Amino acid sequence: METERGSFISRDVETPKKEVQLRVTPSEVKFLDTLAGRVYRLPVTVHNLGRCNQKIRFQEPLKPQFKLILTNLDKALASGLQMTAMVEYHPDKDEDTYDQLLISIGNKIIEIPLLGLIPACQLEIESEVNFGTLVANSKVYCKEINIINHGRAPGTFKTEYQGQLPIVIFPSNGVVESKSSVIVKVDLCADQPRIVNEVAKVSLQGRPDMLLRVKAHVVEQIIELLNMSGDKKLECIHFGSVFFGTSKIEHALLYNNNPEPINWVAIIQDDSVGEELGTNIQQRTDVALNNLPYLSRIKNIDVTTFISCIPNEGRLLPYQKTIITFCFSPKLIIDGKKNYDPSHRQDYALFLRFESVGSKDGFLRDDNNKTIKSDRFRKVELALTGSGLPVVLHFDPGNFLNFAPCFMGERSETVCIMQNRSKSLSVTYRFKKTAHFKIDPERGKIDEGCIQNVICSFIPHQVGVFKVRQLIEIIGSVADENFQSTSLKPFHQIYLYFKSVCKPSTKKVVMKVNPGISPLVSNPTGQFVVRDLPKYKDCAPVAMLQSTMTHLHNHHLSKESPKDALIAFPNDRAASIRSGDQDKHFRTIFTKIPRYNYVDPDFAYTKLERIGKQEHENYYERYIKHLRNVRMQKQAERECMDSYNNTDIGLQPASGLKSPSLSETEIEEELSAAQCRIRRNQLLNTRNIASKETKALKTKVLKGLKSDPSTPHEKHDCSLILTPKQIHQVIVGPSVLNFGDICVNSTNTRLLHVVNMLPMHILIQLDINLKELQKTNQFSYVIPPTASTYISMVFESPTIGKFWKSFTFTVNNIPGGHILVMAVVMPVELELSSKELVLRPHGFSVKTCFMGTVGLYNHQNYFAKFEWQPVNTERGMAFSIRPAKGTVEPHSSLQCEVTWQPGFSSPERGEFVLHVNEGNTMTLKCVAQVMISIGYDFYFEDSKLVGHIYVCIVRYI
Repeated sequence: METERGSFISRDVETPKKEVQLRVTPSEVKFLDTLAGRVYRLPVTVHNLGRCNQKIRFQEPLKPQFKLILTNLDKALASGLQMTAMVEYHPDKDEDTYDQLLISIGNKIIEIPLLGLIPACQLEIESEVNFGTLVANSKVYCKEINIINHGRAPGTFKTEYQGQLPIVIFPSNGVVESKSSVIVKVDLCADQPRIVNEVAKVSLQGRPDMLLRVKAHVVEQIIELLNMSGDKKLECIHFGSVFFGTSKIEHALLYNNNPEPINWVAIIQDDSVGEELGTNIQQRTDVALNNLPYLSRIKNIDVTTFISCIPNEGRLLPYQKTIITFCFSPKLIIDGKKNYDPSHRQDYALFLRFESVGSKDGFLRDDNNKTIKSDRFRKVELALTGSGLPVVLHFDPGNFLNFAPCFMGERSETVCIMQNRSKSLSVTYRFKKTAHFKIDPERGKIDEGCIQNVICSFIPHQVGVFKVRQLIEIIGSVADENFQSTSLKPFHQIYLYFKSVCKPSTKKVVMKVNPGISPLVSNPTGQFVVRDLPKYKDCAPVAMLQSTMTHLHNHHLSKESPKDALIAFPNDRAASIRSGDQDKHFRTIFTKIPRYNYVDPDFAYTKLERIGKQEHENYYERYIKHLRNVRMQKQAERECMDSYNNTDIGLQPASGLKSPSLSETEIEEELSAAQCRIRRNQLLNTRNIASKETKALKTKVLKGLKSDPSTPHEKHDCSLILTPKQIHQVIVGPSVLNFGDICVNSTNTRLLHVVNMLPMHILIQLDINLKELQKTNQFSYVIPPTASTYISMVFESPTIGKFWKSFTFTVNNIPGGHILVMAVVMPVELELSSKELVLRPHGFSVKTCFMGTVGLYNHQNYFAKFEWQPVNTERGMAFSIRPAKGTVEPHSSLQCEVTWQPGFSSPERGEFVLHVNEGNTMTLKCVAQVMISIGYDFYFEDSKLVGHIYVCIVRYI
C-alpha cells in the first residue's frame, strides 16, 4: 500500500449553528495524482472546541472507492481533545472521483468533500514581459519567459498575438512535460519610437485563457547639440567676421540622449542646398556674374581646410556629453583681377552633420520598406556661418617713404598715417626692427575705420645710400596645431619701402706728444696719437704682442720663455692683480722675466672642468667637420651627375621609347601612409565620400573572395583597429533584408552589398547564429581596397509565421552595426480555378463528350505536391480526374482534366478532395448536366422487320 501526499486546502468550516464548537481539519480531502490500482490515505482530525463533551457520529462515504478507517463510527469527544480518522482511497479507474464524508453532532451534520484526482498538469506562466527602455534602431530585442508545469502530467500551451506591432512569440504552441519547463522567447523589433503595451492570448491546459502583457518604451536614438550651459539646443553657430589667416573658435556639447552607447562621426555636407562657399552675399548679382571663373573656382575648394571640428569622431556612453570645438579659419581665394578692398569679402554657410555609425543603406536604400523608417539612425545637423575679410591698411603718403638726407649722428623724420579701412574688425600691428630706422610707436591697435599717426625716423650709423623694406606684422588669433585653442601670432605681412642717404662728414685729427710707451695705437713715429684716445682709458693696458718675437734687452736666462708668452707693459699693474687665465703666461718687455699672474681659486676652472670643456669643444668640432664632409660629398655627386647627364648616348628625343607600366601590386606598394589614412583632424565630407563610393562600385569583386587574410599585407590591414570615421566609409547594406511573403521550407536569396571605400583590406564577419540563415555559403570575407561585392544571403525557415530577427557584423573585429531580417513564412497552398465544375457535352463521342478542366495555381515560391482523392457515395463514382497526383512548380499552374462516364446508373454529382502535402485541403464539386432520350427506328427488308435502337442526347442545360 502506498501513501501519497494530499492537498490541505484552507477553507473556513461552515458550522451549522453557533453553539457547535467543533473544528474539522482539513475542510476538504483531496487526493492528487492518483492512479488506478493504488491505495491512498489522508487523515481527518476532529477537535472539540466546546466546554462540554460532544457525541460524534461518522457516516461512511457512498462510493466504494472511499473508505473510512475507524473501529467505531460513534465517538465521544471530551472538551479540548481531538481525534484523527483515516480516509482511504483506492481508485479502480483513471478518472476523477467525488464523494463526501458526513460528521453528525446531535441533529447537526458537517460535510467534508472527498476528491480523488488523477494526475494532471499544472501550468504556470509569467503575466508580463517588460523590455524597459529601448532605442528605435531597428534591432530585435529578445526576452525569455518560462512556462512551468508543476503537475505530474504533460500539458499543452498555445500563444497567439493578433496585434499589428512587430512582436513574435516562439514557440507559439507546444507541450510541457511534467515537473519541467519550456522557454518561450518574445521578440520585439524596435523599429520606431512608441510606447508598447500589447497583450497576447495564452491558453494553458487545465486553466482558463489568460493574457500575457508585453511592455516597452521605445525612444528615438537622439544625438543633440547643446550650448555650453546645456540648457538649449544649438542649431547654428555664427563665427562672425574673421580676417583671412586668423581663426575663430566656438564650443558646443554633443549629447547622447538615449540609453545605449553610440559611435558617432561628423560629416561636412558640402553639396547641400543653401550652401555658400566664398561668395560675397553683399555684392550685386551683375557684378558677381561678371566673374564666373572665380565662382567656379570657389565651388571646388576643399571645405575641410578652413572648417575643423575637434573631435570629429568618438564613442558616447548612455546620456553622456562631450565638448566639441569648432574652428573657422578662412583662407583667401585669389581673384587676380583687382586689388583687395573692404568690399572683397568671402561669406560661408555650411552644414555639419553628426550621426551614429552603423549599417547604412547608401545607394541601396529600400524605398519599398514602409515599416522601417529611413531616418532610423538619428542625426543632428548644425549650420556654420562666417565671413572672411582681408586686412586693408592704407598708408598716407603711401608705401614708399623718402627721407631727407642727413649726416651720421643726425636724424630725419617723416609722419605716416595708417588707416584701417575695415568696418568690422580692428587691426593689431607690430613693426619689425630695421637698422638705421626707428618707428614710433612700434606696435599698436587701430580700431575699425580709425587712423593712427606713426613717426618714421632715419637715424644712420654709417655713410651710404639706404633702400630697405620695413616689415609690418599683423597680429591676430591663430589656431594651434590641435585646432582647440588660439594664440596671438603674426598672420599677415605688409611692407613699407624706405629710402634715404647718409652723407659723409670730415673730422680734423689733432695730434699730441706721448712721451711714454704707446700701449694701444700709435702713429708711425710713435710720438703722436689721436685726440679720442682718452675714451679708451677705461681698459687696463695689457699685453698686445707676442713677447717671444721681441729681442729688445734680451737677458740670458736659465730656461727658455714660453713660446706663447705675452708682453706685460710697465703700467699693467691693474691687469696683474685681477684673476687671469691659467694657460696664459706674461713677461716683462725688457728683461723677459715671468710676471706674476693671479688666479682666483673661487672662479677658476678645476682640472676636471677644463677637461670636460675641452671634450665638448672637440665634439662640436668633429660634428661640424662631419657636416662639411657630407655637404662636400653631395656636391661632388651632383657634379658627377651633371657631367653624366651631359654625356651624349645617341638617343633622339621622342624616338618611341616608352616607360614601363606599373603593375597593380607595384601601385599598391607605392601608396604612402599619408594617402592611406585620413588626417587625424580632417573632417569627412559628402562629396569625397560620394566619389569614393562611385570608385568602389566600379571595382566589383564577385569571385575569389577569401574568408581569412592570407598574405602579410592582408594580415596587416585586417589587424588594424579602425576608427569610427573609417568604419563609416564601409557600407554594409541594405540594413533591412526583407524576404517578403515566402513559403515554408523554401530557399530564398537576397543580396547583402558591401562597399569598401578605404584604401586597405578589411575583414567583414557576419555574426549569425540564426538557423534560418545557416545555408549561407560564407560568413567571413576579406574585401580588397576600394572595391565592392555582394553576399548571397540564403533564408529557409521550417516554421510558419512572422520572422523578425537581427544579426550583427564586425569590421576588423570591431562592431560595425546590425542587419534586420524580415519575412512572413506561409504554408504551402494551392488555389483552384473553381470550386465547382459543371460538365456539359462536347462532341458525339461517349468517352469524351463530358470533359472539363480545373486549374491548380501555385502563387508561392515553393513547389506544391498534391493528390486528388475521390469521395465515394452509395451510387458510386462516375467522375475521374487526371493527373491524380503531381507537383505544381513555384509561380505556375497546372490544368487537371475531369471526365464523366455516362450511364443509366451513373450519378450526375461527385466530389474530389485535394490534399496538398504540408499544406491546405480543398474540395472540388463536379456536376454533369444531361438529359437522355431513347429512340426506335425500323423498316422492312425482304419481308422482314428490321429495328434499331439509338440513344441520343437531345438537350442539355
